Amino acid sequence: MNPKLKRIFSKERLPKRPEIKREKMILIYAIVIIFVLSTGTRLFSGKYGFYINEFDPYFQYLSTDYIVKSFDQKGFGGLFDYFNWIDLMAWYPEGRNVAATSFSGLHYIGALSYIILRDILRVNVSLYDYLVLLPVVIGGFISIAIYFLGKEIDGESVGIFAGVISAVSPPLVSRDAFGWWDTEPIAYLFGIITLLLLISFIKEERTTLLSIIKASIAGILLGLSMTIWGGAMYFVGTVGIILFVALFFVTSYESLFEKAIILLVWNLLISMMFKKPGYMVLINPSNIVIYAALLSCFTLMIRQKSVLSITIKDKFYSVLLSFLIGVVLLGFGTVGGLTKRYLTVLFPFERSAEPIVESVAEHASATSVEYFAFFSVMLFFAGFSIYYIFRKVEFKKLSAIMFAITALYFAASFGRLMIYLTFSVSILAAIGILVIIRSLFTQQIQFSTKKKGGSVSNTDFKIIFIAFLIIILVFNSSIWIRYADQPVSLASGSLSTKAISSDWIDALSYIRENTPEDSIIISWWDYGYWIRVIGNRTTLVDNATINTTKVGLVGKMFLSSEEEAVKIIKDLAPNKRNIYVVVYVVTYHKFQEGLYLIGGGGEESKFTWMAKIAGLNYTLYYDDVNNQPTNYFWEETLLGKMLPFIPTPIQYGNQIITAHSYNQKIGKENSKYFELEYSSSFESNGQVLVYKLKV
Repeated sequence: MNPKLKRIFSKERLPKRPEIKREKMILIYAIVIIFVLSTGTRLFSGKYGFYINEFDPYFQYLSTDYIVKSFDQKGFGGLFDYFNWIDLMAWYPEGRNVAATSFSGLHYIGALSYIILRDILRVNVSLYDYLVLLPVVIGGFISIAIYFLGKEIDGESVGIFAGVISAVSPPLVSRDAFGWWDTEPIAYLFGIITLLLLISFIKEERTTLLSIIKASIAGILLGLSMTIWGGAMYFVGTVGIILFVALFFVTSYESLFEKAIILLVWNLLISMMFKKPGYMVLINPSNIVIYAALLSCFTLMIRQKSVLSITIKDKFYSVLLSFLIGVVLLGFGTVGGLTKRYLTVLFPFERSAEPIVESVAEHASATSVEYFAFFSVMLFFAGFSIYYIFRKVEFKKLSAIMFAITALYFAASFGRLMIYLTFSVSILAAIGILVIIRSLFTQQIQFSTKKKGGSVSNTDFKIIFIAFLIIILVFNSSIWIRYADQPVSLASGSLSTKAISSDWIDALSYIRENTPEDSIIISWWDYGYWIRVIGNRTTLVDNATINTTKVGLVGKMFLSSEEEAVKIIKDLAPNKRNIYVVVYVVTYHKFQEGLYLIGGGGEESKFTWMAKIAGLNYTLYYDDVNNQPTNYFWEETLLGKMLPFIPTPIQYGNQIITAHSYNQKIGKENSKYFELEYSSSFESNGQVLVYKLKV
């Protein structure tokens, strides 16, 4: 070889191969495993069908699709058409102002990210498929964010355990799973990142460029979360509470005040970008907590400039002053902008008197059984870590406890808000597990037994504990698998069952393909989004429930006589000829062919809420003593006649019970006002029926 080339390619001249330490490789593998475990868990329900899940995500898809189509037609100018969109196929005849009644941030994030993926990255995927899979990926990033939050609080080991625990947490799996294109996943991710950035810069003694960037990003993400999900108020309020806690730990109040102001300003500016929450965010109770914390910080900052040190007494007085000012503002009604649903969250022990809020299953309060079912033995480890943290209080670890306390408070109101507990319980449980493991492997332990000469050595005890921990994790896995392995709602007929049903899929296909385009479809509000989006037909009411008066009128229609129901329909949809009424009935036990027990989640279970929302006396329709619909319901109401059942007493063991024999009471000819146009197969335990108004 040429001597010159030999020198060039000699070992001394060649660049060294990059080396990665073994610890870093293990850490990278752990993060990858967390992401894969999280996304894999959330893909379980995909085996039942490639559908968007639940009801609200269909509206979110429709709105996201509107932005994308406007962009495709008009370019960048089309991105703003959304703000003038009145959806006349919803809430007929007035329609729905989508931008004013929706969390538009979700729609724009979905649309813009899809446009970038399709047009810049050149990924060939439909918007529907993208939105079905996007929540799964977001779920993986949530677990990664929880890893970093745990790492910030108590090191990498805690972060890894917290990430793994969150990856299989049932409340989280149920809210960011396959097809769940809804408000919670992205807002939850942004909220966790906000808290991560907050506790990372809060104790820094000086306001550096890096801390300004962190505060800005935290404020932007917090504001975005408020444009995505109303429940993001939890994160805003928690930021305020953490700022209060920080007052007892920081030494430079000026630096804390500056960074908190930056965070707040960005939060408010971004929150007001869209009509919802809009300017009302300025008097939102969650932001009031931040204002109060800033007021306390400001008074301490002023005092710190005049005296050398701040006493604990000064800090308590400052916090008390802010609290009193907040109470006065609340008393004068300057805090507001909340619906009854959100007031129930703030005051969880005073349930909403609004029947339409109480009628939603996910708005029910969480029970102690649910807490254990969701978190099982992780609650024990979390409790142990709280004891450990209070032995030597540190700001970051105390923040984890504050996360849990605030989450527990809000989860007490609505069961769906137990998602808040996921990241705090994951981190606290991880701390508890690590404390026990470290104790085992750093101390010599020997337990004597009652038998002479018997003892359990340190090594034996470690093996026992590791075996116990494995058993716990296996037990915990059986829980999350049960929650993850659930079909999407459309595939199961919106029932809590793993049985696949094509009832709604077939019925919506019939509506889309066999009813005139100008048809009005009347149903109970639960199915409004499905009919509007999948059935592509105009509806009177839907899952937004933005007009409870109209929802009540639909309930009254179902519980009126046929003649009175027709009058209500004509008032709700004047000058319309093609009007259809859709009902859904479910059974939960089959005695023999044609004989069933009803009450499984269709209108046969919901008519009492129809009565309450309509302001009717529900006892006229339901017998509380026998837990059965009354004869008046079956014989005198439109819904009673549309449901294809007749109560039939039968001998069951030693008692007489009321079963229901299958009977189509309204067909083509035997009703003056309605005729049965379509009924699904009833091969599963549910059936969708479509009736047409004759007059």
